[in-house]
Amino acid sequence: MMTMALLLFILASLWIGLYQLFKQQGRILLRLDHLEKLGSAAQTGLEKPGEADDPGSLPPGSHFPGFNSPDLAGTAVALEDFRGRRVLLLNWSFECGFCDSIATPLAKLESRFDKHNVQLLLMAHGDVRMNQEGAAEHGLKCPILVKQEDGVEDGPFENEGTPVACLLDEEGRVAAPMARGAEQVMALAVELAGQDPEGPAASTSAPQHSGLARGPAPSEMPRPHKLSLPRFLVKHEVGLGDLIKRMTSALGIKACVGCERRAAALNRWLVLSGISGKGLKAGVQAPAFQLPDLRGRVFSFEEFRGRRVLLVFTDPQCGPCEELAPHLVRLHREHLNDGLRVMVIGRGNREENQRKAHQYGFEFPVLLQDRKWNVAREYGILATPAAFLIGEEGVITRDAAVGRDAILELVRDGCSSQKEE
Repeated sequence: MMTMALLLFILASLWIGLYQLFKQQGRILLRLDHLEKLGSAAQTGLEKPGEADDPGSLPPGSHFPGFNSPDLAGTAVALEDFRGRRVLLLNWSFECGFCDSIATPLAKLESRFDKHNVQLLLMAHGDVRMNQEGAAEHGLKCPILVKQEDGVEDGPFENEGTPVACLLDEEGRVAAPMARGAEQVMALAVELAGQDPEGPAASTSAPQHSGLARGPAPSEMPRPHKLSLPRFLVKHEVGLGDLIKRMTSALGIKACVGCERRAAALNRWLVLSGISGKGLKAGVQAPAFQLPDLRGRVFSFEEFRGRRVLLVFTDPQCGPCEELAPHLVRLHREHLNDGLRVMVIGRGNREENQRKAHQYGFEFPVLLQDRKWNVAREYGILATPAAFLIGEEGVITRDAAVGRDAILELVRDGCSSQKEE
């Protein structure tokens, strides 16, 4: 009975997580339908304007509404600035898994866009910092405009998901139907870059987008976005579509042909892989890292070489982390003169972590990891609060501790052993 209850709890947790994932991406089911249509069009070879009912798009030949929005440097950018060039205009978000999967392939095409008089331009959701980090991570050099409430939000992209692309001609007119979803956007981008999706680069006289719905070349196909989960949820690497199929099958729901196609599309988008969730073991060299603190100064783990370090992973929204906070302040003061240093790596944004640091009077470094929690993944742990005790030579001296009591016990045992030696 308890086993069945545990299974139902895990299934419910997974469904809630998947719902939040779908909600964050927005309009995912519509995108999957477009992926299905794309696959059908690829077999027939053509998807002409007018073959599908697309009331949300501006018709080819119409003028795209003008805009004037700030880029990441705060400089106002207008559509007129690109007159005389074709513009590949993308509705974009670095928090979108689809966008993330094609960001690097798009960056690799930028030099070829220049040769074909094409300007890549992103109209991005999110704040400036998030977009700066995303552009740097993927090597995107094109202008990125930050959406404003009184700007392009009221334009044709208002009710669109991400990524969606609109191709404009040299006079600012819509040159082709909108491309929706990662595969359609990449197919359009590859064609504009003068590359034949079925062979080597095309000649420089390649025609403008004609509505062909061919897929990108294999070298340009976006790789699935990867998400690591604790190993008790995912034993091995599995596509999101296959995982949903297993769950629905366990509930007695048989998959239809449409379900199979959607599952295949989800597999191409997101792959889940299991991690132990228990952290690196004692005796392992602690992974080095460089992270900014609350004031923006970049800390390197190497700066603490020759000292023992209590490395704590926290989250400002985590209740047990809140309970641990005053104890960390006490530990920092108690061990200030015996070589043990407290270092916290926080999730979330700078403002949330600053509030917590001010509330409890943190006098030790509080570092900020990126939104993908890459440092926590390197240490093999996603739970919070979690801590590692690291020796003077950078080697983990105790297995990871998770939770307030376990972390306090970790420090007590570690310090007792140190005194005995």
